[in-house]
Amino acid sequence: MKKTALITIALLLTSPALAQDSADRTFVQKRYKIEGTAKIENVDGETHLVLSEDFKTKNGPDLKVYLTKKPIESLTGQDVKNDATKIGVLKSNKGAQSYILPADLDLADYESVVIHCEAFTVLWGGFDL
Repeated sequence: MKKTALITIALLLTSPALAQDSADRTFVQKRYKIEGTAKIENVDGETHLVLSEDFKTKNGPDLKVYLTKKPIESLTGQDVKNDATKIGVLKSNKGAQSYILPADLDLADYESVVIHCEAFTVLWGGFDL
């Protein structure tokens, strides 16, 4: 009986629908300096990517936020969009901001969050999940 209960609890805790809030992750520079942190939070039944108040980076012409299936250290501007999900346009190059992640998205399938300039294929930076 105890073994079954532990397995059930483990399955519930790792389910994408019941994912726990993540710890703050620090941005890593690839091309341009990025400061601040971000985390994944559950808000009113939705999963959000939340950038901190102290988030700051260089402005760019076509900055997008992606979830990628590779760790940040192995990504380049040319391969960001391979096996990635676009979350949206970067709302601002500084300050707190939040992005709702698609409900059917399984975060376990992704390795990192990145900021990428689509127009010039430049990877600004990001962080590993």
